[in-house]
Amino acid sequence: MVICGLARSVAHDIQTAYDAVKEAPRHRIHVFLATSDIHLEFKLKISRAQCLQRITEMVGFAKSLCADIEFSPEDAGRSDPAFLCEALAAAIEAGATTLNIPDTVGYNTPSEYGALIKHLRENTRGASSVVFSTHCHNDLGLATANTLAGVTNGARQVEVTINGIGERAGNTALEEVVMNVHTHPHSYP
Repeated sequence: MVICGLARSVAHDIQTAYDAVKEAPRHRIHVFLATSDIHLEFKLKISRAQCLQRITEMVGFAKSLCADIEFSPEDAGRSDPAFLCEALAAAIEAGATTLNIPDTVGYNTPSEYGALIKHLRENTRGASSVVFSTHCHNDLGLATANTLAGVTNGARQVEVTINGIGERAGNTALEEVVMNVHTHPHSYP
């Protein structure tokens, strides 16, 4: 079991997350930063270049504390795919070992989300050296379907909750993923 602390791309938050998990035998820091143009412009008020710089600096800082680093490009589902590949490559180069691809606002369809995972795995520099992970929200009732589409297209970690409990309409339900994989063992790698 890995104990993970989630942190914004802020040095104090990353340090606090590390301090909370460092005594666990297997620990991880999960750093996130938005990559969609709408989040960059209106929420963070930074440019794409500043986003890439912050990813490099903050993932690098996390890596200086801990070997196991997960990075999430918040709102990946609405991010420009080419820029998303750049952002993920920056995270890998800075030391990320897992790339979590969030459909933050539950916007994607299963075909879109699966295609995104496939595109990122095939077009991100260094992708073969990391684990891809899913993180789906259920605003349109598609969190489990999107997660399974991600698995079908190469994701090897899924982020889920018990009974799908989560913000707004919830997240992918653990029990739904388990029963899909159990019921259709030949459909999922």
